[in-house]
Amino acid sequence: MDIIALLLRYSGVVRRFACALGLACASISAAGAENLYLAGPDVKVEQRADADLVAAAGRLSLDGGVSGDAVVAAGSVDVRGPIGDDLRAAGGIITLASTVKGETLAAGASVHVARDADLGGRAWFAGNEVAIDGKLRGEVKAYGRTITIAGDLQGPVVLSGERIELTSSARIHGNVTYSSPQDIVIHPDAQIGGKVVREAGVFQMPRPRFEIPGLAAARPLLLFGLLAAGVLLYAVFPRYTVNAARTLEREPLKSLGLGAAMLFSAPPMILLLVITIVGIPLALVVAALYAVALLAAYLMTAFFVGERLLDFAGKQQPGKAWRVAALAIALLAFWLLRQIPYLGGLVLLAALLFGLGALTLQAFTQYSDRA
Repeated sequence: MDIIALLLRYSGVVRRFACALGLACASISAAGAENLYLAGPDVKVEQRADADLVAAAGRLSLDGGVSGDAVVAAGSVDVRGPIGDDLRAAGGIITLASTVKGETLAAGASVHVARDADLGGRAWFAGNEVAIDGKLRGEVKAYGRTITIAGDLQGPVVLSGERIELTSSARIHGNVTYSSPQDIVIHPDAQIGGKVVREAGVFQMPRPRFEIPGLAAARPLLLFGLLAAGVLLYAVFPRYTVNAARTLEREPLKSLGLGAAMLFSAPPMILLLVITIVGIPLALVVAALYAVALLAAYLMTAFFVGERLLDFAGKQQPGKAWRVAALAIALLAFWLLRQIPYLGGLVLLAALLFGLGALTLQAFTQYSDRA
């Protein structure tokens, strides 16, 4: 699959992105021999695609099937159409209820292989919760905090998790090798054709902790850094910044939905690009742009709050100095709220969601006006 074609088909991506946003059409019905590249908050593929598919969305439904490879990333991935070759999926909640002739790789918070799924090649799963109910004909490897096997697996099967269970309907025709701090739970009615072997290593889900010496003392300096970045953003793109703030005021719900799609679909897409190996250079570029977009989104929401403060103060046509002062007050308010447990995290999340959505909507509006 040619991942680099994502950049070469810019015009096609923009058109399909508009469809996915609901700005140009209500849904996507894709068919034909041309490879498909789709993105948006809610993407639905309702017809069979006679080629490869690359898609990133807030919510993705693949009902029509794909004759070639499918590389998908979304907050919610629902695959029900047949896949003619390999499937690569990453997201928050992944549901596989289809036939996959090639290999399957799925990573997410929750991965569920439904009872009517039929996976022909090797399968690799990773997630907080992994549940396998379908038929898997090749080698199976699963990594997760909780792993539940209830399907028909030809084997061999390799499992690593904190809790592993084989239910009464589990049918495993090969060996089972597992690594876990707890003994595997095997229902008396489960059928295992091979041996059950426990590896010596103890599986542990990573719990990273980041402690940077002196970070607490440097946090006020970070506030000034954010203010400097906001001033730079406004100085370089003054009209775009003001218009994006107005977009957020006019369409808050659409900004929230689109921001959620952008925030949660980008990391899985970056992961998929890394997995394809050939897409690693593009993944680095996308990751850098994603980091910049998060910073701009946070500042964008602060600009919006600053504009509302100016309206409250009766400044209908404020100058640059007033806007910078309002931005500083908004950033200070955000910083103070961030010190409150739980509430601070919600404030940060809301700022990123609304800001990303407003920036994307404004970018699309400017592109449409120029086109």
